[in-house]
Amino acid sequence: MNRLVGGLFNFADRLQMATMDHRLKRSEAITANIANAETPGFRAIAYDFEDALAALGKLDGGLKLGTGDARHLKGAGARADGKIEPDVYVIPTETVPEDGNTVDMDDQMARMAQNQILYRSSVELLNRKIGVLKYAVNGGR
Repeated sequence: MNRLVGGLFNFADRLQMATMDHRLKRSEAITANIANAETPGFRAIAYDFEDALAALGKLDGGLKLGTGDARHLKGAGARADGKIEPDVYVIPTETVPEDGNTVDMDDQMARMAQNQILYRSSVELLNRKIGVLKYAVNGGR
């Protein structure tokens, strides 16, 4: 990505962009859960990436771990090539209803709302960065 935009975006910006990509994927998982709320036997899934993203963020600027392959892990869920390996799992429940469906609509709607708020905040941060760049390109006008 850095080559495409001429180095205008720093590591924190690229992390923010990766966050947006993963929030979109989380939204897809939540939407699938909601769509299958009435499907017998459907098990609700979760898509977590924050720990892997935090591990990747801690490694920038520090000592670089030597790796022989881009698929090697740099930290918890972060590969040597900068890709984040999310944790996708079936949401554990204490009880499973008779139909076997574990989707809790209230929980899924709350997860969706939180994910949307955080996605929008990422968009706003990047929009502000682009605004500063536009201001600089236009000579402060």
